Amino acid sequence: MAVDLQVTVLTYNIHKAIGNDRQFNPERIARVCEEEGADIIALQEVDYGVPRSHHQDLASVLAQRLGFSYRLGLNVQLKVGAYGNATLSRWPFLLGENLDLTWTIKKRRGCLSDVIQTPGGPLLAMNFHLGLSRIERHFQIKKMLEAGILREHGSLPVILLGDSNERTRYLDIFMNIAGYRNAAGALKRKIKTWPSFAPIWNLDKIFHNERCAVKHYEVVKTPLTRVASDHFPVKAVFEV
Repeated sequence: MAVDLQVTVLTYNIHKAIGNDRQFNPERIARVCEEEGADIIALQEVDYGVPRSHHQDLASVLAQRLGFSYRLGLNVQLKVGAYGNATLSRWPFLLGENLDLTWTIKKRRGCLSDVIQTPGGPLLAMNFHLGLSRIERHFQIKKMLEAGILREHGSLPVILLGDSNERTRYLDIFMNIAGYRNAAGALKRKIKTWPSFAPIWNLDKIFHNERCAVKHYEVVKTPLTRVASDHFPVKAVFEV
């Protein structure tokens, strides 16, 4: 039988674990995730076998450091290695897919979508990194909302989170029409997540369906997050 459960989620564009001081330091990213008590962590710009990150599998390194399970969705292939999104979870993954959000000749993008077995029952987490142009994002949002995994599991608690690259209210309006709310609520016009050394835009967002009740929301601004990546992480606590 499903029980009420509080789930803490974190979305974090980690900039390949290269901080504002230009130092590669995945331990700082792990410390942020650990200190915020996250149960489900959506990471963007996660390297796999790339020279700049010492050829490490960053998703595996961070998951092992935290004692979490993980899934990796590689989107951009480089001359050596690749990078994409990674979802880390305190609980087991049941099923998932890496939805291709690439639009025409633009940079490859994806939405790593997974059903996770929490102690309160299954939950669908969709970890996205959207494009830089409005028309590109329109295509990508539409494709996410029409995805088979969402159609099949949309009756579960659903959380969509990631780096939206959206600077206006357009994404909120589109998601609201589809039945998903911005977890920031009334704060959404005041908060800023990028760049972390002097934030001017609210790019990193968390949306949810009616099966999730927001109990807490914050942009995590600490001395550590001001240097660990060029984005601030965003945290929400839901009752599901």
